[in-house]
Amino acid sequence: MIGWVTVFKDTLIVSVEIRKAVLEEAGIPCVVLNRQDSSYVGVGFANVEVELLVPEEYIEKAASLL
Repeated sequence: MIGWVTVFKDTLIVSVEIRKAVLEEAGIPCVVLNRQDSSYVGVGFANVEVELLVPEEYIEKAASLL
């Protein structure tokens, strides 16, 4: 995604979703990028990080909230 940057990542989707809610409450546009395959959740080698992204112009504000 051009113009968007990762401000947080974790292997637990719940952790990312909580932070997404915080940013949305502050009026910061954000999206969750989840590359995890639901077929492999919980398998050791399949712990892919889920990312929380914001537009570049919001990175400082988002970082201060998180």
